Amino acid sequence: MTASATINDTSTIIYRPVRKHEQQQAIDLWYSIFGTFPGMDDRYFGSLASPRYQEGDTLGAWFDGKLVSIVNIARLILRSRDDDSEYQCATITCVGTLEEYRKRGYSRHLLRMAIDKMEQSGKFDVSILNTRGPKHYSILGWKQVSAADRVSVEWKNFNLENSNDEWHTASDVFLSDGQLVLEIYSNKPRIYQFDRSPTTTFEHWVGWSWQREGAIVCMLRGEEQGYAVISNPTNENNVCISEWRAPNVDIERKLFKLAADEIHRRHKETKLIWFRGLPQYMSLDDLEQCGGGVVNTERDRTTMFRNIRLPDDKFEKIKPAYSSGEAIFWSGDYF
Repeated sequence: MTASATINDTSTIIYRPVRKHEQQQAIDLWYSIFGTFPGMDDRYFGSLASPRYQEGDTLGAWFDGKLVSIVNIARLILRSRDDDSEYQCATITCVGTLEEYRKRGYSRHLLRMAIDKMEQSGKFDVSILNTRGPKHYSILGWKQVSAADRVSVEWKNFNLENSNDEWHTASDVFLSDGQLVLEIYSNKPRIYQFDRSPTTTFEHWVGWSWQREGAIVCMLRGEEQGYAVISNPTNENNVCISEWRAPNVDIERKLFKLAADEIHRRHKETKLIWFRGLPQYMSLDDLEQCGGGVVNTERDRTTMFRNIRLPDDKFEKIKPAYSSGEAIFWSGDYF
C-alpha cells in the first residue's frame, strides 16, 4: 500500500514499506528515537535473529525524502498449551516518529497500513503489542488488557546459608547451556507463550535482553530442571527476578528462595523482592507464605490485542490469560 498527501505547498509525505536497501535508514531512525543498541540490523532484519521477517514488514513515512516515522511488524508464533495450537502473531514494535514531526498523524497512518497488511495477507491470526500509551492503539481496534507488570514481596524468610555458586552470568549460561535453557522454556510452558526457537533467535533476542541488564542465571538440572533470572543484580534500586521457568510449584518455590537469598546477599538492606509478572504455579497467598511478608502488585504495562482471523471463542481465551497472569510477556519477547 502506498499513499501520499500534500502537507503544504512544498512538502509531501509518502507512506510505503521500507525496502531492503533502506533498512539502515530505519535502524538510524530507531537509534535516534530509542537510543537502541548497535547491531540492530542483525536482529530485526537478519535471517538468524528474525528468520520470519519479510521485506515490507517495516512501514515508513518519508517527509521530503527523509524517513521520519516508522512501524515494524514482527512475525512471531504464539503457542497454546491447552491444545498445542500455533497462532501466527503480528507483534507491533518500534513505533516511533522523530520529535519534530510528531502530532501529525504519521504513525497512526502507518498503523492503519499495518492493519491492512495483516488482514489482507491471510498470514496472521492475532496482533499483540505492549505499550504505555494505549489510547494511540485502542482507537484503531486493539483491545486493552491490564496485566500485573511488577509484583513485590516484603521478604522475611531469607536463608543466609545458601551459596551463590548456582548463579552465573547470562553470557556464560548462553555459551554453555543456551540450548538447555531454550528446552526448559519450551517444555514447561505457560498457557500462552511465544516460541523462541531456534537457538540462534533465542540468543539474539533473549540473550541480548538479559545481557543488557547484566543478568545472572540460576540453572537447576536433572529432575528439578528449571531456571531463574535476576536482572540488574548490582543495582539495589532496580534489581528484580525477571524471568523463571519450573516444572512444578515446588521447584518454582525453590527458585524464588534461591533468587531472594542471592539478592539479599548482594544488598543486605533489601526488604522488597521484586518480580516481573505473576508466578506460574503459586497463588499470591502461596507467594506471601514463601516470602513471609506482604505481597503487592502493580499494573503498569498494558498488553493489547487485535483479532485478525481467529474464531471469537479462541480469541476470547487469550485476553483473560494475560490479565490473570497465566500468560506473560517477558522482556526478551518484546523484540
